[in-house]
Amino acid sequence: MASPSRHMPHPAPAAAAFVRPYVVTGGRTRGRHLLSPDTVLEAGRGRPGVSLAAEEYQQITSLCRQRRRSVAELAGTIRLPLAATRVLISDLVDARVLELSVTDTDAYTPATAPDDPLGDRPSRQLLEKLRVGLDRMAG
Repeated sequence: MASPSRHMPHPAPAAAAFVRPYVVTGGRTRGRHLLSPDTVLEAGRGRPGVSLAAEEYQQITSLCRQRRRSVAELAGTIRLPLAATRVLISDLVDARVLELSVTDTDAYTPATAPDDPLGDRPSRQLLEKLRVGLDRMAG
């Protein structure tokens, strides 16, 4: 009699690729930080702890130590969906392993029309960078 495992189908490669991001992020779909695809990151002073030991965290950290990288570039390089990559990057920012680059040329974009009487307002991305910087100073 044949063993039952011989007749069990193996998951299709497409199904495995779909499950991987869910496993890597622990089922989370959002990180704590607002990260657009063009947000630029650089290596920080923190060190990844045991909870950030997964291969994907190490890949992201290694890439950002080489040079500044955008969220979109990191997602493409490690071959994970953008949403999953944002979650991992957010974890690394929380651990201070990565920092949002303050020299990002898109840090300030007008949130209002040019003829708006309230004038230009800071973008959400700039406000997020400011919050992260203040957290870094306080901690």
